[in-house]
Amino acid sequence: MIVPMKKVTLLALGSEENSALTALRRLGVMQVELAKGNESGNTQQLAESYDTAVRVIGALQKYRKECEEGGRIPPEGGKKRSGAEVIELASQLLESRDRVQAELASVQQKLRHLEIWGDFDRDRIEELRAKGVYVYLCSGRESALEAAEALENADTQVIAVESGRYFFAVISTVEIEPGVLPEVRLGADDNPPALRRREEELLNERQALQDEIEELLVSIPAAMRRAALLGGELEFSRVSDSLAEHGEVVSLNGFVPEPAVPELEKAAEKNGWGLLIEDPAPGDRVPTLRKSSKLVRTIEPLFQFLGIEPGYDEIDVSAGVFIFFTIFYAMIVGDAGYGLVFLAGTLLAAWKFRGNPAAKLPVRLFGLLSAATIVWGGMTSNIFGMPNPSWLHWAEISQLTDESLKNAYTQLICFSLALLQLSMGRIWKALHDGTVRSIIGNVGWVFFLVGNYILTIRLLVFPGDFPMAMYVCYVVGLLMVAACDVQWTDVAQVFQFPFSIINSFVDVLSYIRLFAVGLAGYYIASSFNDMGNTVFGLGPAWLMVIPAAVVILFGHLLNLALCLMSVMVHGVRLNTLEFSNHVGLTWAGSKFKPFGNRKKMEEQ
Repeated sequence: MIVPMKKVTLLALGSEENSALTALRRLGVMQVELAKGNESGNTQQLAESYDTAVRVIGALQKYRKECEEGGRIPPEGGKKRSGAEVIELASQLLESRDRVQAELASVQQKLRHLEIWGDFDRDRIEELRAKGVYVYLCSGRESALEAAEALENADTQVIAVESGRYFFAVISTVEIEPGVLPEVRLGADDNPPALRRREEELLNERQALQDEIEELLVSIPAAMRRAALLGGELEFSRVSDSLAEHGEVVSLNGFVPEPAVPELEKAAEKNGWGLLIEDPAPGDRVPTLRKSSKLVRTIEPLFQFLGIEPGYDEIDVSAGVFIFFTIFYAMIVGDAGYGLVFLAGTLLAAWKFRGNPAAKLPVRLFGLLSAATIVWGGMTSNIFGMPNPSWLHWAEISQLTDESLKNAYTQLICFSLALLQLSMGRIWKALHDGTVRSIIGNVGWVFFLVGNYILTIRLLVFPGDFPMAMYVCYVVGLLMVAACDVQWTDVAQVFQFPFSIINSFVDVLSYIRLFAVGLAGYYIASSFNDMGNTVFGLGPAWLMVIPAAVVILFGHLLNLALCLMSVMVHGVRLNTLEFSNHVGLTWAGSKFKPFGNRKKMEEQ
């Protein structure tokens, strides 16, 4: 459910501003409406420091990962520094490393550009010029080379030929006028020996910087605590900037969950604050706080990953998405073997991140999805694209495993899920709106969905005559929707009405993707199994077992990746588009983020 909110204006004495904000932060029940374009110098400085801290921590974590992947174990027993010291020093070192890296890339690019000329010394060329021997580096087609060879008092040496272009040197005892030769103009720094010396210096400097950065990796936790502290101070400063002054009194606006209002009133009485508590106005940007059971909260990582939140005035469909996304995931992946792979990965992640509270919900979600996939794969007799072994036949459902029946019954399940989910959305919307017109209009859409369901079944699954019930559903639904869900004075709604009817049928038909994608995954797995068997039969078993295993493993890894992509495309779409349209969801909400207490941690 979406927790009701109250709009609150808090009044306090300006002389008690800091103590009031500290108490409000400790309370942690109010999301403050931050003033825009009114940032103080302190806030800007804190924001810059916080951004620097986040950037530095990200760079240090990335570098630590690179060290681990490269087999270089960062030192654990080095000097531990305070978070502020780590951030400041790491920022300087990273900036210096980036500067060195940029110059090194430039030097190496110049060396690659000059590589075709071989090993030459620019200083030596200038010395020869001073003694009356002129060396010209030239580049051109064969005709240019021939013209150079025809010059008197000059010797021509071809250095390289590349793609029909000649690179040659002309050595003359007389100075040749500009424009006669296709001379390559070198920059002042284009001297290979000097460039190689500079390259070596930069490589040594970069290594020294990296060694210093590695010593800081052990202090990443301290830097993270410092970043958390800066984040708290930044939030405090922004809230302080949002205070409106009224003489000796300051005010602050925000939103508080209705159940937390008594706690706020108690704190106001204790601290001598004034409170104006009212219902949010229609135009207010009210944050959304969802309250769900422990089981339904399992789906929360999906909402966080997608970055979606229902609006305050909309419906919390977490329970519906939780149930149907689990089913869709199982049907799209559809393979008990893949479910076991995912479950093994989930158990490994649960062990690795056992001390991380943030990993609890994602691990629980993937565990549930993996279990659902195993169940569906067992019911449909599909383990790595192969049928169940004999000892697992008890788990099968004959209508989903019989070759002559399974496609039709799987499609029946898809369209039944469509009817169930979309009808649930309409009923949910009717109950949420609570008006007679909405109830009649949405029930009319349910009749339409039933008619669409029967039509789809008769057209695609079990072809046959259309029953009278289908026509009754369409007529009743049309009358109810036309009477109560269409504003006939609104030209746009009248124009869209026929398309809405068509879309209701398309929405039901769209659930066939669960069957199609699941079937595609099965045939990909089965085809790679067959290819592996074919490779295995091409020669002696001892010789072909590894190539066959490579083919099968590659196919299944590819199919696993495609399955996950399909879940994100199709499983998410059915919930956030088709289902959401029938519920009336726009996902335009913003999550409730109270001005909360952040504990200051002592830096080690």
